[in-house]
Amino acid sequence: MTSAQDVKVITKVSLNVPELGEITGICFDGKTTQYMGIPYATVPGRFRRPQPAAVPWPDQKWDGTKVGPFPSQPPRDFYPIPNPSRPWLSDAPTTSSTDCLSMNISVPSPPSPIPTPQKYPVMLFLHGGAFVYAAGGAAIYDGRILSEISAKLDMPTIIISINFRLGLFGFLASEEIREYNAEHGEDGVGNYGIWDQVDALRWVQRFIGGFGGDKERVTLFGQSAGGVSANIHLLRNEPLFSRAIIQSGLLPLCGVLTPSQYQSIYNKTLTHLAIPSSLSPRERLLRLINTPEEALTAAMVPVLVTPVITLSPCDDGVLIGGPMPTYSQYSAFAVPPWCGAAMLGDVRHECVIWNKAFRALPPTALVAKIRRVLDPSRPHRRYSNAVYPPTAAQTIIALYGLREDMTQNDLFWATERMTTDALYSLVNFKALRAQPRMLGYHFDVPSPFENEWGGLAHHSLDNVYVWGLLKERLPGKHQRVSELMSKCWVEFANGKEPWGSFGEGGRVMVFGGEVVEAYSQLRTPEEDRDRGYERWEAIEKAGLVDAFYDLAVELCMRQEEICDEGVVSEALTVEGMEKYGIVPVGVERAWS
Repeated sequence: MTSAQDVKVITKVSLNVPELGEITGICFDGKTTQYMGIPYATVPGRFRRPQPAAVPWPDQKWDGTKVGPFPSQPPRDFYPIPNPSRPWLSDAPTTSSTDCLSMNISVPSPPSPIPTPQKYPVMLFLHGGAFVYAAGGAAIYDGRILSEISAKLDMPTIIISINFRLGLFGFLASEEIREYNAEHGEDGVGNYGIWDQVDALRWVQRFIGGFGGDKERVTLFGQSAGGVSANIHLLRNEPLFSRAIIQSGLLPLCGVLTPSQYQSIYNKTLTHLAIPSSLSPRERLLRLINTPEEALTAAMVPVLVTPVITLSPCDDGVLIGGPMPTYSQYSAFAVPPWCGAAMLGDVRHECVIWNKAFRALPPTALVAKIRRVLDPSRPHRRYSNAVYPPTAAQTIIALYGLREDMTQNDLFWATERMTTDALYSLVNFKALRAQPRMLGYHFDVPSPFENEWGGLAHHSLDNVYVWGLLKERLPGKHQRVSELMSKCWVEFANGKEPWGSFGEGGRVMVFGGEVVEAYSQLRTPEEDRDRGYERWEAIEKAGLVDAFYDLAVELCMRQEEICDEGVVSEALTVEGMEKYGIVPVGVERAWS
C-alpha cells in the first residue's frame, strides 16, 4: 500500500457535480481522488444552529485541493500518535469557529468523462476528541489510503471526514441562549456541533451521487466522541445512513449535562471573561457572542477544569426528541430498523486518556473520593429524586481491589481498569446483549510508538490500524492487524459481516492480545474472562450500574467541579505519568 512518500504522480482534476458546479481535486497516481474543504453548511452566528451551504457554489466552482479551516480549540499538551505527512498540501490549516463546516471526500477512482452506473458505498467518519479537540481534516483521518485499500479489495468505497464545531462554540447552553435560539426559530439549546453533523449527513444524501456515491449505502462510523455522536444519530431516528460503527463511545461516554448544569458553565464563562454582572442577561449574552474567538477559546481551560477537557451533549429534550437514555437503560438499547447493521467495540486501556484527572490522587484520597461521590445522602449527579444504594462504594472498592495501602502505580492501573469498564466495556456489553444482531469487538494491540503510552492498547490507537495511514511505521504483526481491520471495516460498509454477530454464541472479535499468530480471534465471555465480565455481572446484580457510571464520570471528567461556579482549573499541566510513579504495563510492549 502506498505511503505519502510512495506517491509518484499527483495531478489536479476536475469534476462536474450536479446542482453545485465544477470542483477541482487531487488525483494520486491516477487512482484515488480527493476533494477537500467542501462546505456543507454555514454558521449564521455564534450559538446558532447551522444552515445549509449555498447551492450552487460561488461562480459554480470550488477549489477542493485545500483542507478547510479546523474548528477552534484549546491546546493539547500530549497526543500519543504520530502525524502522517501530506507534503502535497502546502498551506497549514487555519482555525475558525464559523468557517469550519467542511468535509473531505476521497473517491477510489479518478473522475470519468462518461458517468458510470456503478455507485460506490460511502463511509462517513465522525472524529473523537471529547467534543473539544481534533478535526476531520487532520492528517490522521485522511481517507486516501483507506479508499485505495477498498479498491484493492475490489470493494471500492468513498471515504468522507467532516469538521464540526467543538468546545464552547459547539456545545455551550444556557437559558439566555435558549431564548436567543427561539428568537431565530430554533428549538432546544446547545448541541450545535451535533446539528452540524446532521447537516453534513443531509448534504451527503443530496449530493454524494455527483461524486459517484450511493446515498442508500452510507455507513456512519465514529470513534470516541464521534461514537457518541453516531449513537445520538441512531436515537434521533432520521434515516440518513444505513449502517453504523461505534468505536469506543456510546452516548454515556462523555457524560450528559442537564440545562441547569450547562447554566453553571455559562455563568463561569461570563465571570472568567469579566463580563459585568450588572448588565442585563441579554446584554451579557451579547457581550459573550461578540467576545473575540481567541479569548473564548482560551477561556475553556480555566472554566472547564480538567487537563483533558471534555464537553457533553446537553439533555435539552429536543436533540433526540425527548430525554437522553440513562446508563441502565442501555439494557434496552435498540438499533432502528432503517439501520441495517451495527458494529460496536472498545480498546483495552481506554481511560488512560483521562489519566491526568485522577493519577495524582494518593490511595487514601481516592478511596475517600469514591465514598464521597457514592454517599447515599449526597445529591444525585443528574436526578434529584434518586439515591445511591448504601453498599455502592464498598462493593465497587472490593470488586476492583482498591486499598489505601496500594502503591500509586497499582492504584492508578486499578482505577484505569475500573473507569474503562464503567465508561466503555460494561455499557457496550449491555448494548450487545440487547441487540444481539450487532457485531462486537475488542482491540488489545499494544502501541509500538515510543512515548509514555507505548505498550498500551490505548484510546484512539485503533484509528491507526483502521485507516492504514501509518502502516509502514508499524512492526510486522501490527501491519497484519492493520490490513485485517481495514478490510473488516470496508467489508462491513459493503454490506458484509466480517465476523459473526454477538447473537451467534455471544462471541466478540478480539484484535491482537495473546493469540499473536492468528492476529484476531472470536471469543465468548467464558473464553475471555480476564476482560472483567464477572465484575460487570456483579455490578449489574447489585443494581449499581448507574452508580458505577457516575463514579467514573466524576473521576475522569470531574463534572461536579466543572459545574461548580467557584472552581477553576490549575494551569495546563504537561508532566508525564512517570512523575507520579506510574509506568505502562510493560509486558505488552513485547508484542511486535
